[in-house]
Amino acid sequence: MKPIDASHRLEVQAFLILERVVGSKEFLVSVLLQVHGQYIGKTSLGTVAEGQEILLSLRWDKPRQRFVASSQGAGSVPVLSFIPFALPGDAHDAVPPEFSMTKSFVLNSDVSNSREAHEKRSEV
Repeated sequence: MKPIDASHRLEVQAFLILERVVGSKEFLVSVLLQVHGQYIGKTSLGTVAEGQEILLSLRWDKPRQRFVASSQGAGSVPVLSFIPFALPGDAHDAVPPEFSMTKSFVLNSDVSNSREAHEKRSEV
């Protein structure tokens, strides 16, 4: 999310962190959130097997003042996690209530390819 007007919108960046589980073909999946250059939280979204497609999403839960991150592998139950974020008193609409993003990845650690996660499609 980019600021439309610096006084009314926040710049939110989400970083996907994939860590190989030692001795396994699985990855630990985490999301790290940054708002206006400050880290506000990191949350774990479980594990996913190499070669498996995973659907990641992030949305704003305005009534509870938190970001909701989720991950779901094919045929599995979604893993939900929450990152609270208290808005300044005069910034009630700083995060649009409809803010949501979803990305789908297939995890691949082919040694001939230096990238471990390949984005398959994107919807914002």
